[in-house]
Amino acid sequence: MLYKTLIATYGASLANKSNEREDPVWHVAWSTSFQAFREYSLDALQQAKVYLMDHLAAEYADTLHDFVQDKGEFPNATITAILSEISLPAKVTWVEFDCRVMVDARFERKSNWTNGLDGRLDDGLRGFLFDDRSADHLRITLFGNPVEGKYIDPLGSLKVERNTDGRLDFDNMSYEPFTSVLGFFSKIGYPNEVVDAMQILHVEHTRYDLFIPHTLFAMLVSPDLGGIISVETETFTAKGMKTARKFNKTWVTGAQKSHLTIRIGPHAIAHMRERQARLNFERLPREQRNGTVRHWVSEHERRYQSGKIVLVKRHERGSEPAPNLATRVMGPKDAGSGFVLNPKSTSD
Repeated sequence: MLYKTLIATYGASLANKSNEREDPVWHVAWSTSFQAFREYSLDALQQAKVYLMDHLAAEYADTLHDFVQDKGEFPNATITAILSEISLPAKVTWVEFDCRVMVDARFERKSNWTNGLDGRLDDGLRGFLFDDRSADHLRITLFGNPVEGKYIDPLGSLKVERNTDGRLDFDNMSYEPFTSVLGFFSKIGYPNEVVDAMQILHVEHTRYDLFIPHTLFAMLVSPDLGGIISVETETFTAKGMKTARKFNKTWVTGAQKSHLTIRIGPHAIAHMRERQARLNFERLPREQRNGTVRHWVSEHERRYQSGKIVLVKRHERGSEPAPNLATRVMGPKDAGSGFVLNPKSTSD
């Protein structure tokens, strides 16, 4: 769980109990501003209301993003307008999900997000930290843990300003980079153009995936209880808490003792099954060279550029239609019915 990794890493570093092998950024790129960032993050994480979405819950929220944005179901409403209508469940909120599994699902269903990408991303767990304690803005920080390698701090955060009426304006977001983390990559040999590209990707991923936690927030207050199932789960075991108290790990004992695990309910499961069946139906004609209708091919000659001629015997091609797909049947046309347009004058 990324939340526990952050608590342990930040707490140990601030208590001068970390080592360079486990926490390279802290030892290579330490600065007073970087220490202030970790102190702020640890304090926010300890106060946060924690949600852990399993892979199906995150995928379900992501398919709703496709439904709204890619399919154009709500042409008059932008994503940012939808986000501004959703309230956060607490002043400080943490939402975590497995990005790697979710991205695999995007490639599987050929989401528009995958256009131009030729492979998966080397991302593991991701977590959004929403800090709404300020009166004039909301701070959003996307934390991540690569599948391979040690934990790396985020490259920056998004700051969402409030309108005069107090509403969050997601069209007015600014990016604030963390110079210490950027300096770390420069010190270990990353070219400036690579670091700049990493910042751009970080901002794009933060903006795009914002829909996932906001979908969760909307479902938490929705009267449709079949969409998701929320179960309170122990974050730190009794043995882990006993060890933390023994070695005076106050960063662990001061953290949230439990979190809410989010799973999908019966309505969401039905939605996912229907969507998968529709995707399979749409994919079938594209992947089958000869279509889905079973038919006979007459005997014919096949000629090659080399001059070779092969006699191909009569055979069947195609496949039988799937028995579980609905078939549209056209009945006989009634000669007495139909739409008749009464002609007007020639000038009309």
